Amino acid sequence: MKRLTIFAAAVISLLLPLTAVDQETLGPGLYGVMETSRGEMVFELDYTHTPLTVTSFAGLAENSLSREVLKNQNFYDGLTFYRDIENYALFSGDPLNDGTGDPGYSLPREQDFTLTCGEPGTLVMTGLPTESNGSSFFITKGQGDAYLDRIYTPFGKLVSGEKVLAALRQGDTLISVSILRRGAEAEAFPIDDEAFANRYRTARERELVLLEADYPETVSVIRSLPEYDKTMSGIYYYVLYEGFGEKPKMGNTVAVHYTGMLTDGTVFDSSVERNQPFSIRIGTDSVIPGWLEAILDMKTGEVRTIVIPPAMAYGSRSVGGIIPANSWLVFQIQLLSIE
Repeated sequence: MKRLTIFAAAVISLLLPLTAVDQETLGPGLYGVMETSRGEMVFELDYTHTPLTVTSFAGLAENSLSREVLKNQNFYDGLTFYRDIENYALFSGDPLNDGTGDPGYSLPREQDFTLTCGEPGTLVMTGLPTESNGSSFFITKGQGDAYLDRIYTPFGKLVSGEKVLAALRQGDTLISVSILRRGAEAEAFPIDDEAFANRYRTARERELVLLEADYPETVSVIRSLPEYDKTMSGIYYYVLYEGFGEKPKMGNTVAVHYTGMLTDGTVFDSSVERNQPFSIRIGTDSVIPGWLEAILDMKTGEVRTIVIPPAMAYGSRSVGGIIPANSWLVFQIQLLSIE
């Protein structure tokens, strides 16, 4: 009977969440407390070196940002850990729970290299090499991979809950994320719309300064836009006139007017100059990826300027003796109709 009791107690202990950290023992700082179906993990958030990323993470957790995705509830509550790569990384923070979702915006990467993906327990914002996701994150396990520092934004470090991280698996639940402030400096760190906007502008400007070293003409074009946004794939764009109705879908035929230029202003093609709209069937007719991505995001009547990086244009190929290899391209596009 005694052995059975001991065995039953052991089984029960495996089913219960692991013990929560004594938060009073934490030093000064800003912390993200993740309550999971396996127990609690606490991450110290690096708001000094990655202030925008931390603002996004904490603002979504606390519902302190004006975002449609929040809908008056804390963004992370009830999401799952949608992917687990054994001894490598654990993924969550995606509203679609499959790795394809986002909070409705993306972020400039903040790369300071203070934290590293080469160590276990690092909290990292996912995305592409051109842009961060905004909400979806992974936590490194095992020895990690320092190479990822150049692709993603590490913004936090596990300070409690190593056993919880080791126990978590794909399909487990992220019950909630709460933000804990310890000390006057952390208390004074604002997490609201104004702070987000200011840090976003600062991060974008830093991004352009780094880009300017290799592509000064490209940055000059981007700075000339009255304002701009950026897609996850790295396309900068400015909407000059808003459109109306639905966006086109795969299989639709669209008619557009466009002018294509190099970043020095050289026009290499223009349907406007020919006075002949250009029509394509989306998904059938071949166009460069950046051009297609822009069209799929436009509405009838919309006019936008897009600045496309080489990877979304012609890459390392030169074209027609006019477009050099590794060129950024500038287009002004007007979506005339969708059929």
